[in-house]
Amino acid sequence: MASRGLCGRIIWLFLGLLVLAGLPGGAPAASPELLITPEQIDIGTFFQGVQVQITGEIPKGSEAVVEIIGGTQAEHLMRKGRRLGLWMNVGEIEVHHAPSLYLAAATDPRLLSPSRNETSWGFAALKKRLSFSGQMQAGEEVQLFQQFLELKESEGLYDASTKIQRISSSGGGPPLVRTTFWLSGRVKPGNYRVCLSVIHQDGKVAQKCADLPVRAVGFPALLSSLAYQHEALYGILAVVIAIVTGYLMGLLFGGKGGH
Repeated sequence: MASRGLCGRIIWLFLGLLVLAGLPGGAPAASPELLITPEQIDIGTFFQGVQVQITGEIPKGSEAVVEIIGGTQAEHLMRKGRRLGLWMNVGEIEVHHAPSLYLAAATDPRLLSPSRNETSWGFAALKKRLSFSGQMQAGEEVQLFQQFLELKESEGLYDASTKIQRISSSGGGPPLVRTTFWLSGRVKPGNYRVCLSVIHQDGKVAQKCADLPVRAVGFPALLSSLAYQHEALYGILAVVIAIVTGYLMGLLFGGKGGH
């Protein structure tokens, strides 16, 4: 009887191990479909920008588009014009539904081509979503979009010229694609969306997205906290910094001028 009970316990133990082995936590982790390096970006006092590498898996024969997209926001821009022979602000234009950051790359540049009206990516897709209001004339939308695009490109916040590299996967796995974006020092703290769109041979599109958090740390984080939670103290600190900066500049350049 004792041996029969021992055998029963061994059988139940064996079955329990089989069940545990089938649970998700016990299974080996699958290769990631989307890998972002670094996984988080910290904006410190001397932050000037950083490279972000994105790697993803795609089926053989497919094309891919990779995007980093910031949250949409309304932007206010001042229009310049001549008045009495002088250049000055002549009106305000508000841009609606513009992402704070838009970086895109594709295995086939035609996927981002402005000539493809049906494209779902690139600046042509942005053009469909953006709208303008304010002191403008009918039919100026195309010109305003181009000027807005040039402004964002000059700031390093919009780019659709980066290329995607195809990489053969080791061990016979799915092919990989990899691209590297330069994240401008002008980028603001927030959560950014990284998306890999896979265009299959039959035209169907699958998408995998992940978050890329950008956080202020150190002195920038302190200033941000003061600005939103202690407005009065932030104002006093800003005045003190301006006075000290002016005093130091006066000592530096005033002393040289005396000689």
